[in-house]
Amino acid sequence: MTTPLTVHLLNISTCPLSNATTHPFLQQAGRGQIPKPLLSQWLSQDRLYAQSYIRFIGLLLSKIRLPPHNPDSSKPRTSTAEHRAMEVLIDALVNIRTELQFFEDTADEYGLDLTALPVAMEDEERERGECVRGEDRAEESYFGPNRITQAYIDMFMSAGSAATSLLEGMVVLWATEACYLQAWRFAASCGASRKSTAGPEQDADGGALRMRFIPNWTSPEFEAFVRRIGDVVDELAGQIKGAEERENLMGRCVQWWRQVVWLEERFWPVVKVD
Repeated sequence: MTTPLTVHLLNISTCPLSNATTHPFLQQAGRGQIPKPLLSQWLSQDRLYAQSYIRFIGLLLSKIRLPPHNPDSSKPRTSTAEHRAMEVLIDALVNIRTELQFFEDTADEYGLDLTALPVAMEDEERERGECVRGEDRAEESYFGPNRITQAYIDMFMSAGSAATSLLEGMVVLWATEACYLQAWRFAASCGASRKSTAGPEQDADGGALRMRFIPNWTSPEFEAFVRRIGDVVDELAGQIKGAEERENLMGRCVQWWRQVVWLEERFWPVVKVD
């Protein structure tokens, strides 16, 4: 039996995936230790990331070609992988609309700034020990996507381009959501193991993460949605004919997966570790 593509992707880069989904920011988020200014900076970037999903999903929908009629009228209509892809993508658009409103409502409730200026990426790169070029600190002076958020947006546009297959685009969609779910599950586990008796209201962010965001991003509904995307990915991958074509397409899917994992690790803000 052939290994499903999603299982294969999860197994080929366990160490980078762990780094991306067990980041110190997530640990502190689960323990209620992220202050409002830092949370606002990250949320403002996450919101820009979410907004870029709308165009990305639209590009993926444009790739779908549904059969104009039932090929055999004597048999009942059956749902195809393309139909299921269309359904999950439409649901993704509905979810994004709900998510963006959720951002607004929660920010108002907890006094968070969704237009907080991004932190200078040079500082974060130094913290990671990465090479830093001598550049102006322009990212502190205006609101917009930082370099990692912009890299995500550019990746979405590339994955939705005419040169990219529907399968590859769905892999990118699944990869981002699967990493996000796994990351916030880790954060939730850190909160569950916390020994402090103080309630979420005493958290550095007033409880926004532990009372609103983390429950939303680890909900059974979100988990089921991620599973549905994965099922479509595996079904589309199973339709590939020809060993050479399959090898080439699988190789491209692996590259998309690795790109998502690389970006995901760098999407979390650098925090001081005790």
